[in-house]
Amino acid sequence: MELLYLCIKIFIGRLVDVTLSTLQTMYLVKGKRNLATIIGFVDVLIWFIVVREALNTDIQSMWIALAYAGGYAAGTFTGSGISKKVIKGTVSVQVITKNYKNKVIEALKNSNYSASVIECKGVHKEDTNFMIYAQIQNNKLSEFKKLIMEIDPNAFITVTESKEILNGYFGK
Repeated sequence: MELLYLCIKIFIGRLVDVTLSTLQTMYLVKGKRNLATIIGFVDVLIWFIVVREALNTDIQSMWIALAYAGGYAAGTFTGSGISKKVIKGTVSVQVITKNYKNKVIEALKNSNYSASVIECKGVHKEDTNFMIYAQIQNNKLSEFKKLIMEIDPNAFITVTESKEILNGYFGK
């Protein structure tokens, strides 16, 4: 019973610690240094307590290592899921499309997305393509991609994180 209690304590400790560590990293990337510092302090404090507990026990069992590793894995999964929901941000989206008689651009306008459009040609084909460049809230990304793919399932889409944005108009 003591082993089970220890394993649960280690698993939950690592789950919380790694979740916080993941959030700390995300906040740091987003430039929220003060919040990342506080989260990092709590994260390392929990980590220290868990590691001390795991290494200073007289119980020798592979279950302790599995609880430690399982907590780490669960914390990574949980932290990344929470960060998607909690951390607001924007992404840069570039779309290259055939634009089928301006349907893609019209759909973006009608859905109140703001974007810049450039006519372009591919290296290997002489077909005219359109490059659409947009900055959107990360929580709108799925909706944006779905809108594009419904009209042009062969559209080439790239998405990158935006750290800082100055000026511009943002629809939606």
